[in-house]
Amino acid sequence: MCYEKEEIYKIIPNRYPLMILDSLEVFEKEKDGKSITCCNSNIFLDENLWFFSCHYPDYPVMPLCLIIESMTQTFSATFLSKVEDKKEIPVISSLSEIRLKKSAFPGDNLHFQATLLSFRRGVAKGSCKVYLNDENESICSLEIVEVLPYQMVRIS
Repeated sequence: MCYEKEEIYKIIPNRYPLMILDSLEVFEKEKDGKSITCCNSNIFLDENLWFFSCHYPDYPVMPLCLIIESMTQTFSATFLSKVEDKKEIPVISSLSEIRLKKSAFPGDNLHFQATLLSFRRGVAKGSCKVYLNDENESICSLEIVEVLPYQMVRIS
């Protein structure tokens, strides 16, 4: 299923200014004889996006934290599309080591690809990669675990 701009809010609970995805596609694909859920999303980095004026004014670059946020939102769509209660808000439980290989600037296009590896009892595990413009090598990748709130355990 494909979503554009405001339609993305039907799947992902984040709102602007943290929600900056332009498009989102959730789909199933076959891998090793199993059906897995995947998600692609895109962001065109318009020079007028709010973070370019403050990060850094003389050298506008997309902050890594917003790239990671966009990656986690893309991953969230892989399993939130399966959750009946659309008010569920996932919490990031863990992220693997993160390394950014290239920066993203105004005028660039970012393409995100997420894969859901498992979703059991409110715990989702998977991975996400981001590509810059039309390049074939990812500029950042991570493994992620997200948890729905009813599975959170309080540690005192």
